[in-house]
Amino acid sequence: MTTKQRDSFPDILRGFALFGIAMVNIQFFSISTFNGAESLDLSQPENGTVAFIIWSLFQAKFYLLFSFLFGYSAHYVIKSDKSNRGRWIGRSIGLLLLGAIHLSFFFHGDILFLYGALGLLLTAFYFRSDKALKVWAWLIYVVTAVLFAALALLTFAGEFFLASKGKSLPADLYNDVLDVALKNGGFFEIAAARVELWLSLAGQAFLLQGPLVFAAFLVGVLVARRDGLAANLSPRLMKRFAVWGLTLGLGIQLAAAYMFVQSTQLESYGLGLYLSAIALNFLGAPLMSAGLVGGLWLISRRFKLSLLSAAGRHSLSVYLGQSLVFSTLFSAWGFGLFAEVSLLGVVLIAAATWLALALLAQLNTRYNSKGPMEALLSNFSKLFDRKS
Repeated sequence: MTTKQRDSFPDILRGFALFGIAMVNIQFFSISTFNGAESLDLSQPENGTVAFIIWSLFQAKFYLLFSFLFGYSAHYVIKSDKSNRGRWIGRSIGLLLLGAIHLSFFFHGDILFLYGALGLLLTAFYFRSDKALKVWAWLIYVVTAVLFAALALLTFAGEFFLASKGKSLPADLYNDVLDVALKNGGFFEIAAARVELWLSLAGQAFLLQGPLVFAAFLVGVLVARRDGLAANLSPRLMKRFAVWGLTLGLGIQLAAAYMFVQSTQLESYGLGLYLSAIALNFLGAPLMSAGLVGGLWLISRRFKLSLLSAAGRHSLSVYLGQSLVFSTLFSAWGFGLFAEVSLLGVVLIAAATWLALALLAQLNTRYNSKGPMEALLSNFSKLFDRKS
């Protein structure tokens, strides 16, 4: 089996994941930088329906899939050779630097900085046994599940106690400086507000996303050790993934999405229901992600999916390109469309942006083996390669 054959399906998955990431991220560029679609009146059928679709089909599933593939790629950088760790460390440092630039000037919801930090942590785990990685992945998942469930239950208990006293939890308050800047500010004014918001949310974001992202890294390494996304995958296994993930997994996500939409319309117990929706959404996401992997693999056996593959080969360029387009469209220094486009409109913009960038990536594959940002990161990581 050639390297090209082996790597074809991971590229398809990356391209697909980038589409889902665009569908989720754009609401924080265009509607509310903190609450996204939650800031809208979801009792209106158009808003409620689109938000329901985003939560049930996209929210949390695709960033976990992307994280899994990041861990998977570590195997092909390090190649089970300790002397290759330098290049992986250089790659992680490069992502930290790119992430800092990205979160400052384009998107406060950046994942590159988190990937860079957790990528460095992965070097301490990479050469451990399969058994150790499995134990850590399960431990992280179970502890996260318990904490999410406990937080939701405690919130319900607090709301019940306050309701018995004729009181309620305080309304959600957040720093809207970035929203205001996006409507009226210049490039650097917006950047300053973006950094301020990121610093205020970084701890929460790490606790919410970090553990599950790292667990996905570990699972990616385990799968790569067994050539688990190779062309000779078992159709029976992939069908099983597709059936369970797209039935039970999708059912869980539909329930989480319904709870989310309902929570925005409740005066009492809304926060408890919202946190329960988040817990169900995040903790059920791996099952649906597995279903997406299985379903897409089965489709890829019948169709070439070259557009998805090209986008996946240019994943860093496409990810950053999406942020560049969204920031230009919705910032005051660009087209000034922040809070001016409906939720349906912004998800259509996200789909069109992904398609345009995927087509550019496909065109670039005719002339270059890597995208511009992939080449930059690769050359930077070589500076840390002790073999060079």
